[in-house]
Parts: sequence; structure tokens; C-alpha cells
Amino acid sequence: MTEIDAQLAVSLSRRFRLVRQLGAGGMGAVFLAEQIAVGNRPVALKVLSRKLLDDPNFILRFQNEAASTGRIHHPNVVTIYESGQADDGTPYIAMEFLEGESLRQALTRRGQLPVPEVAEVLQQAARGLNAAHKLGIIHRDLKPDNIFLTYPDDAAAPLAGAHDVGAGLVPALPVGIADTGRAQDPPLRPVVVKLVDFGIAKLRESGAHTQTGTVLGTPAYMSFEQASGMRSDELDARSDVYSLGVVVYEMLTGRTPFQSDTPVGYLRMHMQEAPPPFRTVKPDLPALPQLEGVVMKALTKDRNQRYGSVAEFARAFAETGVPALGTVGAVREPPLRDQGTIMPTSAPPHTRPAVPARKRAAARRSRLALWLGALVVALLLGVGGWYLASVFLHGGSTTPPLAPSIGTVWENSKDGFKYVWVPPGTFMMGCSPGDTECADNEKPAHRVTIHKGFWMGQTPVTVAAFRRYVGATGKSMPTPPYFNAGWAHQEMPIVFVSWNDAVAFCEWAGGRLPTEAEWEYAARAGTTGPRYGPIDDVAWYANNSGDGTHEVALKRANAFGLYDMLGNVWEWVNDWYDPQYYAIFSASPAGNSSPLPPGLSPIPPGLVPISDDPQGPERGVWPEGAPWRVLRGGSWIDAPKTIRVSQRSGSVPGDDGGIAFGFRCAREVRNP
Repeated sequence: MTEIDAQLAVSLSRRFRLVRQLGAGGMGAVFLAEQIAVGNRPVALKVLSRKLLDDPNFILRFQNEAASTGRIHHPNVVTIYESGQADDGTPYIAMEFLEGESLRQALTRRGQLPVPEVAEVLQQAARGLNAAHKLGIIHRDLKPDNIFLTYPDDAAAPLAGAHDVGAGLVPALPVGIADTGRAQDPPLRPVVVKLVDFGIAKLRESGAHTQTGTVLGTPAYMSFEQASGMRSDELDARSDVYSLGVVVYEMLTGRTPFQSDTPVGYLRMHMQEAPPPFRTVKPDLPALPQLEGVVMKALTKDRNQRYGSVAEFARAFAETGVPALGTVGAVREPPLRDQGTIMPTSAPPHTRPAVPARKRAAARRSRLALWLGALVVALLLGVGGWYLASVFLHGGSTTPPLAPSIGTVWENSKDGFKYVWVPPGTFMMGCSPGDTECADNEKPAHRVTIHKGFWMGQTPVTVAAFRRYVGATGKSMPTPPYFNAGWAHQEMPIVFVSWNDAVAFCEWAGGRLPTEAEWEYAARAGTTGPRYGPIDDVAWYANNSGDGTHEVALKRANAFGLYDMLGNVWEWVNDWYDPQYYAIFSASPAGNSSPLPPGLSPIPPGLVPISDDPQGPERGVWPEGAPWRVLRGGSWIDAPKTIRVSQRSGSVPGDDGGIAFGFRCAREVRNP
């Protein structure tokens, strides 16, 4: 193990034990590791290269992989167990350790696959993609490297062999592989296909991660839309249909339809040239006119002439009379149906609890639709109907579900509000690396572990939710601000609320205010920069808000699915405010809020204290008057330098704060 790996092993040692490195490249590495808290379960542990920790684009891509794949629960998609940060701040993703080989390795070893095997790989890959598309997730980088073949019968597993990592973030084999030392025979059945690497996946209708003219993906497998630089928010499931068609073409003929020495050459061919007929590139291939027609339809440049879904593509392939393969074991499913697939021609209806009477602009609808996939009960067909996706809206209850996962949304019937599950994890709290606008009260940064997951309000509490509270308790509505006369706009955040008001509301709703540590952890959602996205994409602030707050959830959500964590309104949290808290905390030998004993010196520079679930100082400190409680996130009236995840402020608990103070509630996980 290299010196760098040894340092990483130490920083991960509380949660993982590194066994060996599976692959490494310029942007990351993958290790076989044991997850200590789960009986030393073997996992494939992907870590981002430390030299990229200050690059928001790579952080976003890494975060996106955990967020997108973590929402998909399907036997044909690799399982994400956990994501977080090592003690030194290095982001990681712990995922299912797979034994087998990538489709790329199989094609390199065998040249091409028999038609029945192609049909089986297509069917299973389409099932996994169909599950992703139901949740509004477009893969955008389908290729043989990201389709993994596992062999449930270990005795038949082929040798995986050595593998190198390309220049991208994810290595050619992005998940764990067992080297069984067996001969390189053709793969035997049964086989289970797993889709991996959702690192540049697009959350449909979520707001663009890329702008027009920006090309993401692998050139040989890009769709016509990707090659032409179509905006991310305009891509849909038919882009994956095209890329899957390229993969099927390669499985049948042994090569991709287009060949070029340069990325630009590939892009030009995708946009201008027709795929060559099978026998042009593979003369000894038997004539398969029906099957070839199916594949060529998937590769049509006009997406309106393609199959509307991967399910339709796979079904059309199967209906050509391809002989079926043997049973694939417990994961064998009936032929795909289109039920529940997100169709590309229309946006799904949004399901917010309170819809204002006036119509929303189309651009607003596109942002709000991000969470539709998490709000729909996605039945994924399996043996005897045993498989049910666990990422869906739990509604109509005052008690949250027992076993939530990342992406689970629960609607509290008492306040009519949606809550998002935030998993446990470790992060660096305080001034972000490279942030030159940090105040002294944000320093020093220190490592914090949140040991228990919790529920967090998906948005700040709205006027509609606060009205429900007032109706149930007999309290009074605050004085309305000039930009929301008579509280007419129900979906705007409530303002003019004190810390005491916020506590009372959350207790009535069955929850509490989040701690300051929980708030920052939830806001960062795995990122390490001062914001979880470009400021204008994620926040209403002085430069773009106009003259007041805006309806919630119009800006882009973070990786946990939380909206408006930055800007719009300041948010009360539970902690007392002490501007010296981080400094005292960091120097404390226990890493908590205990005052320093006499004569104790601060910890040496470079050492980061350990903190477990900090609750803040025991009392507030403010020299000019009554002690304060903490406020976080900035608001619509604040300058850009204030709109940062580490920004700290506060006010007197009984002070309504005027026009910029709001809040959101948290809730404990429900014990069985």
C-alpha cells in the first residue's frame, strides 16, 4: 500500500478497512474494503482524488453519482450503501462489491456475443434503466464499461483479469471485481446485469448541470442530442435509448457503428452519418433483417422516430423471435412493460400539497418536477411481484416510515409538509476550503459526524403550512410583509417568525428545529465548497430576488433533495450562538462545547478534532444584549458573500427578525 493509500486508510479507519486497490486514475480510485459496522461487509469503495477537492465540477459529479444511483433500488443497478467524507474530508461512495466482468471485458475477450446473450443483456439493462427513468434519472453515459456482468454461480465465474483506469473520474471497472483465477471460457449462465457509474446522470427536470454547447459523455456512445450539445434539461430517456442501441450494435457486430480517431470525428458522425448495416462491418454475420431494423430504429437521429422508452426497445428486440436463454435465477423478470415509464413528450404533474391559484411559469414547473420520481410508488416487476422500489412518497401519516433511504420523501399529514430523509455521515463543518469570504466565527473548520439520520423539511415552512398550524392552535399569523400582502402567496416562506415561534410550530408538527451541525450537513449534501451549486441556480439573494421572497422550490435542489437551503429566508436552528464556539470547540480535548480547563493550550495546527453530533454551546454569548440563537443560510436581501453554507449569524430568540427570518423543521427517525 502506498503512502497516500496508507493515509487514506487511516482517515477511513473508523468506518472501513481497506483490503486492496482495484483501480486508480487521475481522478479517483476504487478499493475493495470491509464496512466495519455491518459485519465487515465487502464493499467497493470509490474515493475522489484529493487534488480535485477544490474543483466544484468534480465534486458535483461525484455527489451526483451517489444521489442518482442511491435513489434507484433495482436488481439490475449497483447498490449504493453509503456516501460521505473521510476524516480528512475526502469524499467516498461505498457500493455493492460485484464479482464478474464488465461487458467491455467480455467483448474484448470474445469479440461479439450470440444473439440470445445480446437479448438477455439488453433485457436486464433495460429493466435497470427503466427503473432509473421512472425516477427521472437519465444515465447519459451508457457504454460496455458501465454494464457489468455478474455470475451468481461462483463456480462458473470467469477470470476478471487486470484492468486499467482511464482519464475519467470512474475507472474502466468502477465496482469491485473478484479475481477467481479461472480460465477465460465464455461466460456461463446464469448472468445478472448491473448498471454502474451514474456520475454524469441527469435528474430529469431538475435544472441544468450543463449549458448549451457543453458535451458530457463518451463520444462513441453519445446520442445525437448529446453530440449536438443539447441542454441537459432538454435531454430525456430517448437519449439513453440511442446509447443503448450503440451498445447492442457493438454486442452483435463486435464494433461500434462509427469509428474515429478523434472525439470531434465521433460527434460529427453521430450528427451527420447513418449507421452502416451489420453485414457491412461484419460480413460473416447471418442476415438478421428484422433484428437489424429494431436496432437501427433505436439509432435514429430524430428522437421522435426512436422508441419512446428502453422498455419498448427491449420488447421490440425480443419480439423478433430471438431464442430465449436459460433461467437467470431469482432476478429473472417477465418481459418489460411500459407501465410507469416517464414518457419523453410531456412533463409529469407535480404533486405539491398546496398549489397557488395562479399558474406557474413553465420554467418553474421544470424545476419542481425533479422529485416526481421520488413521489411515485414505482412497482418494479419481479418474481411473484416481490420487488418494490423503496424510493417513494410516504404520505398521509403523522409518523415517518421505519426504514428510509436516500431520496425517500415523507409527507406529514399534520402540517401537510414534505420531509426528506438525510442519512448519517461525516463532513467538515465551518469555513470551506479556498473560501476567502469566511468570517472568524466560521473558523476553524472541524470534522463532525452525524451518527443518526434524520428527516428535514424539503423547503422552508410556507405560509400554507403555518396557516394550518394557526388554525389548529388558535395562534395568530404574523404581520404580512409588503411583498405578500394578506399572505396571499401561500407557497412563499413564512417570515416575521421568532425562534420561539419556530420551536412551537415544529413541536406541534411532531418535530424540532435542526441543530446547527445537522443544518450545515444537510445543506452541503456531500459537497465541500461554499455552495452546493452556482449561486443563481440554487438561491434567491440580493442580486436576483427583486423585491421580496419567492415561492419555495423554484431553485435547484441539492443532492439530498432539499430546496432553498441558501437564500430566500434565514433559517432558525436550535443552537445558541457564540461567535467563538468553533475556536473553543476545536481546542477542547473532547471535541465538544466544554470550556477549556485552565492552562490548556489549543490543539496543534493541522490537527482536526473529532466531534460527534454537536449540540452547540450551553448558552448564548452576545456582549450587546440578550443571548442569541443561530440563523443560517442567508436571505433574499443579502449579498453573495453571505449566501454560503458555512455562514453563521443569529438573533434574540424572541425577535421576529422582520422580513427575512424563516425556518424549517427536522424530525427524528422513528424507532420500531
